[in-house]
Amino acid sequence: MPVRVFLYILLGLTLFTLLRYGIFLLSNALAGRLGLIREEAGGLGSAVARGVVTAMAADVVALPSIVFLALPERPASPTGTPVLMVHGLYHNRTAWLIFSRRLRRAGFGNLHTFGYNSFTKDFDNALAGLKARLDALLADSPDGRIILIGHSLGGLLCRCAAGDPRFRDRVAALVTLGSPHGGSELAWLGGNRMARGLIPGRTIPEAVAEAPDPDCPKLAVYTVADDYVIPLDLLRTGRPGWDERVCAPMGHVWMLYSPEVADMVTGFLCPLPRVERGGEPVSGSRKKTG
Repeated sequence: MPVRVFLYILLGLTLFTLLRYGIFLLSNALAGRLGLIREEAGGLGSAVARGVVTAMAADVVALPSIVFLALPERPASPTGTPVLMVHGLYHNRTAWLIFSRRLRRAGFGNLHTFGYNSFTKDFDNALAGLKARLDALLADSPDGRIILIGHSLGGLLCRCAAGDPRFRDRVAALVTLGSPHGGSELAWLGGNRMARGLIPGRTIPEAVAEAPDPDCPKLAVYTVADDYVIPLDLLRTGRPGWDERVCAPMGHVWMLYSPEVADMVTGFLCPLPRVERGGEPVSGSRKKTG
């Protein structure tokens, strides 16, 4: 019976993946962005194929990872600039299991995660929780700074928290991965208030648009094959001062597991003057794609 249930879940996730990429093609066609995707990815068909495969692979990785919620988090190193990672909609702290290992290989050991309830709570509640976590992490270091890394909705929470006057001068770097800076048309299918708040022009994109940027290096990584942030233009920050980089075509959630994306982030962070690593890298970063 458990095997049959797992297969049914996998089938449902596969059908939902195909539905998302159908909406992806329609939405980007109406927005006139299929040509740009084709040009960036070296072919529309290959971009969609890689997106579908990696999106399904991400589901296979994410589902078993839930068991790690029963285990305590690995203790953070007491040295180096703290790194706070914030997951996206409907996810949890296990989103960062693989990504955090790659950060440690690059010498970042002072790692923390922030989790929030995106099923029954709203954006303001999550933002208040994130600010409280920042207060706690920065309390012992009046002059210290922190690195914020957010995936998807987590990136929007990081942007809004970093724009608060209390933290604008305390952020050493701000990184977003596949974040819906302008919302997402897929949010029309959202089943709760948090998801529907991501509809373009609604509360969450408006809150992000109103939040000032912190005075620190800012990186936004996105993929042209994103199956959750639709259409393509909504992945752009729309502001000066951001380093926006396009990674290889891949599914939205796969960005958390991609060596290429992790290398982009560590390559961005390591040279920054306000960023201190907690020790020597365990091994060199890998230059892979996909």
